[in-house]
Amino acid sequence: MRRRILLLLDEKGEVSFTDIQKAVGVEDTGLMSYHLKELALLVSQSARGRYRLSEIGKTSVALLKKVERSRNMSQVVRKELGRVVEEVVWFLAISAVPWLTALSVDVHASVQLIYNTNITPMVWVYALSLLAMYGGVALFTVYDRHYFSKVLRKNILHSILFALTIVLILIPSEFMTHQFMVKAIPTQHSPAEAFYGLVMLLRMILFAVGSPFITYVTCKLAEVFFKRKT
Repeated sequence: MRRRILLLLDEKGEVSFTDIQKAVGVEDTGLMSYHLKELALLVSQSARGRYRLSEIGKTSVALLKKVERSRNMSQVVRKELGRVVEEVVWFLAISAVPWLTALSVDVHASVQLIYNTNITPMVWVYALSLLAMYGGVALFTVYDRHYFSKVLRKNILHSILFALTIVLILIPSEFMTHQFMVKAIPTQHSPAEAFYGLVMLLRMILFAVGSPFITYVTCKLAEVFFKRKT
């Protein structure tokens, strides 16, 4: 209440006792007199009996405002920082889906090739890994629409950049996996090595090319879902 009295006097200059009561919302005259008495160091009375800030009061209110601005600013900064951290964490988690899926399948394929040259089961595994990577694109689209833009054209552009980023990250691991196959696997399995190399390359191409279509479908499904919800 005293803070409100000080801010009122700072805004109005000189205020009568009755006007202070109305502005602060205190009908009890004795209670209001008590608060003004407690503010005697910060509030003075003019010859007409109106209340105003003393020099110490003006300095105190200026400091009060500065502290409140700093507090509000720090709250805004903390909120913005929290939002940025949340975005980064979600982005890293979503990016890990296609990357770890591809890496896990490559490692599994290289180990399987040591003991078995039958490539048919692994073809299905690579196909399923591509679907899982597309799932990562769908998750990224939901993330993009939530945090950045609900414009379809922008979502597609962002998904293309996302897919190309994942491909660039995968290139070194794909290369190292294939080199492992070449060096660690017996020479009689070289046709299988070449096949796996082709499959890994084809998967990256299909992932990059198919990502915009996955984003388009995800956006359309999101629009239908929210229309039904509303």
